[in-house]
Amino acid sequence: MPRPSPSSRTRPGAGAALGVTMAVANLLSYVFVLVLSRALGPSDFGGFSALSAYGIVLAVPAGALQVIVARHVAGASSDSRGLRTALMVGTALAGATILAAPLLADAFRLDTAWSAIWLGLTLVPMTLTGAFQGILLGRDRLAALSAIYVATAGGRLAAGAGGAALGLSVAQVFALLLLVAAAVAVLGAWLCREDLTLAEDQSLGTELIRATMSLGAFIALTNVDVTLARAYLDDHQSGGYALAATFGRAMGWGTQFVALLLVPRMQGPGAARSFRRSLLLILALGLAGVAVIAVAPSFWVELAGGAEYAEFGGLAVACVGLGVLWALVQVSLFAEMGLDSPWLGRFTWLVLGVQCVLVVLWFHDTPYELVGVCAAGAAAIVAAALVRSRRLGTR
Repeated sequence: MPRPSPSSRTRPGAGAALGVTMAVANLLSYVFVLVLSRALGPSDFGGFSALSAYGIVLAVPAGALQVIVARHVAGASSDSRGLRTALMVGTALAGATILAAPLLADAFRLDTAWSAIWLGLTLVPMTLTGAFQGILLGRDRLAALSAIYVATAGGRLAAGAGGAALGLSVAQVFALLLLVAAAVAVLGAWLCREDLTLAEDQSLGTELIRATMSLGAFIALTNVDVTLARAYLDDHQSGGYALAATFGRAMGWGTQFVALLLVPRMQGPGAARSFRRSLLLILALGLAGVAVIAVAPSFWVELAGGAEYAEFGGLAVACVGLGVLWALVQVSLFAEMGLDSPWLGRFTWLVLGVQCVLVVLWFHDTPYELVGVCAAGAAAIVAAALVRSRRLGTR
């Protein structure tokens, strides 16, 4: 007899509980940024953020695996757990990053290539953890899944606090983060010990490519700006932009649970209505966030990074506005992922390419020019999603 879908098995209030857990994890991640921005200073923090953004892009398959594996685990006819694929993909990404370490160190103006090497090695346990998260999600083990989220954020915060207290370099902080990622992977393996198997469905690779394309589009969209800022702005401005952009990305972190909960609802006849309601919820939360930061922008920026960042208060407000648009893009992409449609993901990659060209050729003299280009791109993606929303739920 087929196992009921996750959406039908989820206990009342489980979605809200997961949202609270993710909010706590995101808060810990924010404090991690706060600690490191103060400890490293604008110059080194800019380099750390640029390399981290690169790592986040390469970690996209880990997030895609969570979605794909959860779908397979929830199905009665599938034995696929994605572990073999996770090992292969993680190792390949790690090897490519290690080989490119000298080039990355030069591009991001890092003191040593070891920063990129440690980051590359982190991709292996990180990708494995994505598969473990998928198993837990597919089994509807939300408490265990929450433990993974909190352990990841809490471990990173501990590494950041330890690095700040000991005055460690950027490379040494990345080494600590590697240890944290390995520990979380061990925790995930223990929580999934009854499901550990290397069995794979032949369709897993194709599904992973499609999911990675859409999820990767969003990750790239919300991280490439920091890399471009590091490339075209001076060290001080790029560090300030990195901190201000964190306020914008926090909108996506804090509202991600809305996108996750929307995915199963995209299969029903009310898909278009659910999608639009999700957009309205994100917009309401986003406008509240803009209002909170706009009341005292210098206070929030100094609280996050110290007096060195005081001049970037106005930029933080602009980045929060950008973050609202990014959150709307996130919901739109997850909605189409729920329909197994790659169209919006492809369109997002196209917009991202146009953004990069505009910044590289013309709009890179000030941080505000960069924010403006990114905001225009995100708005175009949301507009395209709204135009297509009449088809949602009918495919």
